[in-house]
Amino acid sequence: MNQNKPYSNFNATLAIAKASFRSILRSPSAVIFTLLFPLIFILVFGFIGGGGITVDLGVAKGSDVNNPVYKALQTTSVIHLVTDESADQMKKDLAKGHLDAILDITKNTAAWPVQSRPEHPPYTVNIQYTSASQEKGKILNSLISGMLFKMNAAMAGNAVPTLAELKETTVTVREYKTIDFILPGQLGFSLLSTGVFGNASLPPRLSVTALW
Repeated sequence: MNQNKPYSNFNATLAIAKASFRSILRSPSAVIFTLLFPLIFILVFGFIGGGGITVDLGVAKGSDVNNPVYKALQTTSVIHLVTDESADQMKKDLAKGHLDAILDITKNTAAWPVQSRPEHPPYTVNIQYTSASQEKGKILNSLISGMLFKMNAAMAGNAVPTLAELKETTVTVREYKTIDFILPGQLGFSLLSTGVFGNASLPPRLSVTALW
């Protein structure tokens, strides 16, 4: 070692990092769990949820779609309208929280003709929420309530003073807890670890094929 060369903390740290990186590359399991897994998680979760909050709103079969309320919902970027599912599938997805709510807009025939029957608005907006997605349900409620308030306010003084009324119901389902999401992931990770490190625990002369 050259005694005249001054000691450098940067060079020492760089040498330690280089040696650690070499030791990682010599172990396949270390490469997988130290380098590949974090990289995969970063790539996967980096592309999930990047567009912000989206509320999945199922449109019930037979719902009236030729009205200002539905057209306004189509132009709202936060709301994703699901129209390609059957009624039974929507109910199952609502119970599981895959759908945040179900929309059913009905035309109130009792309001026609439009000669001012304020107790019967032309449209009724029925929203069915789920207790499995309460946070997004609150977001949807705020959006639709504000939208209908503006529309109804714009109708003041017209033959139809109120365009639509809002009716809401909530389906109570089993509440999902943190353990419901953590447990499957941890079990999968344990199985994966067993598959990677299982051979390392065998005696040197005993292979996996010998066990069979």
